[in-house]
This record gives sequence, C-alpha cells and structure tokens, in this order.
Amino acid sequence: MAREWTNIDVLRMEKFLLLVRRYIGAMFALMESQGWEGETVGELLVVLEEVPLEVRDARLPNGLRYHVIDVYVDELERVSALKDGGKGVPLEELLEPLRKLGKESPTKDVRRKCREALEDERLPGNEKVVQEKKVEDGEWGGIED
Repeated sequence: MAREWTNIDVLRMEKFLLLVRRYIGAMFALMESQGWEGETVGELLVVLEEVPLEVRDARLPNGLRYHVIDVYVDELERVSALKDGGKGVPLEELLEPLRKLGKESPTKDVRRKCREALEDERLPGNEKVVQEKKVEDGEWGGIED
C-alpha cells in the first residue's frame, strides 16, 4: 500500500482509504477476538510500526500516515476497546505506536496529528482535559452540574 500510494489516481483513492481503514479495523477485531492477549497485540502492533506508522522511512507517504492516525481511535471505538474506560484492554500498549510517531517523527504535521489523536475525548482520561482546553480556547464548555 505504501509503495503504491503516490500512484493512486483520485477516483481510486477513496476505495484505497477504505481498504486501509478496514485493515486497521480487522487488526483490532483480531486482537479483541484473541482476548487482547499480549502476544497477538504485540505482533500486530509491530506490523503497524513497520509500515504505516514507521517513524524514519522518508519513502512512506505522510498521507498514509495521516489516514492511519485519523482512523486509529475510530476503529478502537468500533471494537468496543474504549468502552468502560478500556477495562481489560491494553490501551497504553495500543496507543504506543502513535506516541512514538508523535515524539520521533521528523515531520511537524505528523507530530501534531498524533497529538490530536492522542487528545481525542473518546480516550479514557481525556474527557476533562478536552473540556478544559475548550474553555481555554474561548469555547463555551456548557453548564457544569
């Protein structure tokens, strides 16, 4: 996928993006079906870190990285990994590829995109941080109970 990214014409790009989304979703679904077992999770995260979330490979198009980062939390939510605060799910391990890319990427936009994904309000522990940030940015946070 990474090799052909720049050669995809506009008409096929949406299908390709859907394929990437489904691939990420299938990985998380497999992890869930295995009971979030450490060995399965570790092996599949290595695959993610070797290609779409690889830090230093300049040949890897950032567009592919952006899309994987965009769908990452969505697909975690789809397999109910974020339900009940992520109980029984190794969320720290699952989010580590994003953290690593966000720290080590030479591209500022990739680092920013990772930070935004890791600050997603659907992730456990981010609800209050997101609310406080909205207030700081001048957004109305609603009425507190």
